[in-house]
Amino acid sequence: MIFLNSLPYLEKSIYLTNRLERVDIPSLSIPLKYYHVLIRALYLDGIIGINHAERLLALKRDLDVLCNDTLNLRVLEAISPEVVCDIIYLLRGYFFGRGGEILPIIPSIPNTSLVSLLSLSPEEEKIDLIIDCRFLPGKYGVPFNTELLHMILSILRSRFKVHLVVDDISIINDEIVISPITDKWNVTAFRDKLREMVHVSGGSQLRIVNTRLEIMNLNIEWLRDDVSKIIYRPPEELNYLELAFPQYHSQALDILDELWASTFAIERLLIEKIRDDIGDIALEVYYKLLRYDFIRRIPSSSGYVVVPSNKGLRALLHVKGKPSEEK
Repeated sequence: MIFLNSLPYLEKSIYLTNRLERVDIPSLSIPLKYYHVLIRALYLDGIIGINHAERLLALKRDLDVLCNDTLNLRVLEAISPEVVCDIIYLLRGYFFGRGGEILPIIPSIPNTSLVSLLSLSPEEEKIDLIIDCRFLPGKYGVPFNTELLHMILSILRSRFKVHLVVDDISIINDEIVISPITDKWNVTAFRDKLREMVHVSGGSQLRIVNTRLEIMNLNIEWLRDDVSKIIYRPPEELNYLELAFPQYHSQALDILDELWASTFAIERLLIEKIRDDIGDIALEVYYKLLRYDFIRRIPSSSGYVVVPSNKGLRALLHVKGKPSEEK
């Protein structure tokens, strides 16, 4: 169902909007089968480029192992490419809750805000979900990418009775409920029915049946628009090595520590030493240190040399910096 210009009050419902003052803390703990939808949303919001999107998508197989079917932003940050870590860190500052009844549209990342709805698991069947598709302040048009919106709607409709609130009915279905403030002369989908629209009051349901306009009166309470107070909390720093190497974090730490102490290492010699030190798991640990951007391979005249990346130094600092901070 489509509501025009105002949010309806529906009992036992969930709202995604930026026009109600009190909002709950959203979550991005979405099923991993929708991980690609999140990456698309981040790309559409302009906070990652196509190359970063491809690298993040390639991490799906790692997340399948490290997470239990549900995305964990902490793990994603730990294994993300170095340049993406700070972006995931930023997301953790907004999406650290468990969802709720009123979820915010974060103006800078509206598509990602929309994806947060995929984290919801309603206890009751088919409760109402109202998505506010009205223009964001200072912008024109639906705040979400329409292809992404339709994709997410197709997923949500199996769990919710989904309703949209719009300013423009160009994305209409066959039922509309207009609010008292709707300019009925601008309801373009029914411009050929203007003489009938003159007599439509706020709270009327409009339905087209066999090309004829039917009007039904509904007793609906409308919510007053306000400004949502978006909550951002600086996230805690993470121990990347424990999250990325749940079984071998101490071995990964020793390799980074040695690289820091020697500033660099000839790759051939480093691999030989790792084999001697940790045996059969050497290949896996070394491969993941490279894959998760903790170390870098640099070509030289004598072959590749290996150095810790900025991300590797951050991981090392998180562990090695603790004793001095406690003193």
